[in-house]
Amino acid sequence: MASCVQGVSCDNTHSRINSLSLWGNSKNCARNNSLIVKPKVNGSSFGASLSNLTALTQLTFVNVQIRFRFSIPHAIFTLTNLVSLLLTDCQFSGPTIPADVGKLVKLTELFLTGNRFPGGLPDSIGNLKNLNSLSLESNQMTSIGSTRITLLKELDYVDLAHNKLSGPIPKWLGGITLTGAANGALNLMFNQFTGSFPGELCNIKPKLLGLWLDHNKLSGPIPAAIGNCTQLWTLSVVDNELSGPLPHELGSEKSSKLVRSKQPTDRSPPKGTREPPQFQPDGHQPQQNHWRDSFKLRSDFRARF
Repeated sequence: MASCVQGVSCDNTHSRINSLSLWGNSKNCARNNSLIVKPKVNGSSFGASLSNLTALTQLTFVNVQIRFRFSIPHAIFTLTNLVSLLLTDCQFSGPTIPADVGKLVKLTELFLTGNRFPGGLPDSIGNLKNLNSLSLESNQMTSIGSTRITLLKELDYVDLAHNKLSGPIPKWLGGITLTGAANGALNLMFNQFTGSFPGELCNIKPKLLGLWLDHNKLSGPIPAAIGNCTQLWTLSVVDNELSGPLPHELGSEKSSKLVRSKQPTDRSPPKGTREPPQFQPDGHQPQQNHWRDSFKLRSDFRARF
């Protein structure tokens, strides 16, 4: 694969563009070797040009405002060879995530972070059988949307943080697949969920490695079913209204002693634990987040409260 210009990559055989990265901030572009473009792009002319890039496999827009009725240009959904689609901080909006996203059946990565979608996933999300990573973080979602996300058996990372999701956490989320190949993470922090901690989340298979429920309004005890999460490395429930002791089901025959300790006030996890991947197009460090009282069990488990 050859580099045609900054932010554009072509194949070596036919010089067809297969990767396009547009960033709306020149400072970031210089840092990320990306094509410098004006922050606002005319939607109709841009869409027509984009539809000609039939060999495109990777498409990244960061802070690119497209004058296209604020919706994602339809031309993007004609690029059926896309494997990676990242549309971040582009102010896209609409009643829900467009149903046409289901046409991109080769996608392994779908990042729609930092947009303005109030609605959730369409039923067509169930068509993306190869999807590995899904992030709808920092939108305005009041509903997760379709339950057909449970049909995706290659998922490893789901991020719905920083939205306006409210009411009880849907029990059907316990039916999603997280392979644990790299992350095995479900991130629901910074929403407005209420009610109890649903034990059904502990049914996530085959490897739930990280569960983030920080900064919601959950109440009651942590369910005993958490003991079913035998692969769990990190459980984070900072700033909720949970009560009661840590369930003894988190114990094991090999380690019956629970060690309570204070941790440094940073987000650096101990060796052997994983935090949700941070997509930081502007190069900034993730916002600092204090470790609260930490309960450590075995060499591979951490819970934050």
